[in-house]
Amino acid sequence: MDGTARLFDRFIAAAPPQLSLLPIALPAEPLNYEELTDRVAAMLPAGRLVLIAESFSGPLAIALTERRAISGLILCNSFITAPRARAFRWGAVPAMFKSPPPLFLLRRYLLGNRADDAIVGAMASAVASVPPSILASRLRSVLALKDTGAFARCTVPTLYVRGTDDRLVPGSAWRKMSLMRSISVAHVAGPHLLLQANPHGAWEAIRPFIESLLTTDGDTDARSARL
Repeated sequence: MDGTARLFDRFIAAAPPQLSLLPIALPAEPLNYEELTDRVAAMLPAGRLVLIAESFSGPLAIALTERRAISGLILCNSFITAPRARAFRWGAVPAMFKSPPPLFLLRRYLLGNRADDAIVGAMASAVASVPPSILASRLRSVLALKDTGAFARCTVPTLYVRGTDDRLVPGSAWRKMSLMRSISVAHVAGPHLLLQANPHGAWEAIRPFIESLLTTDGDTDARSARL
């Protein structure tokens, strides 16, 4: 939800060499999903794209499939409706983000108890760099989600990557998606921020999906844009 794109160095380093990854930082403004879609659509590069969207960015990536030609969609620990009670959005105010999050909470709910100090520190720094008003706005956007139409209309091949120890997004999120249309699902050991905590495990699930897209299209070159 920080949207800084500063926490993906390990994921990018673990990527297959034939893929070109472009991390995209979200605009540092308190924008809703519709406004973010307008802004990010203009930021995507030309050419063939596979979107990899983690958590907050999932609904944004789904909306982008209606704006741009997308070859594949990978959703990691994400959702299409509010993953928790929508009533909680009224408590999402800037004041709740003014104090730095305790490191033990980052480990428990985001990075896992085995996360090393470096990634936990980087996470804390990334969150601290985002104004509380923006974090509160994004949390309200998440907790207000209820329209599943964009996902139902989406025909882009989709892989859902589920962290087995995700303590934020319940398993009902991917089950709801799988009931709406055909998607592939991969379960990977790790917490909510799976791409940061277990990048190699994530790529073991993602790589075959991307290779299947290349085989289907008879193309040997792909660009992956990650949100």
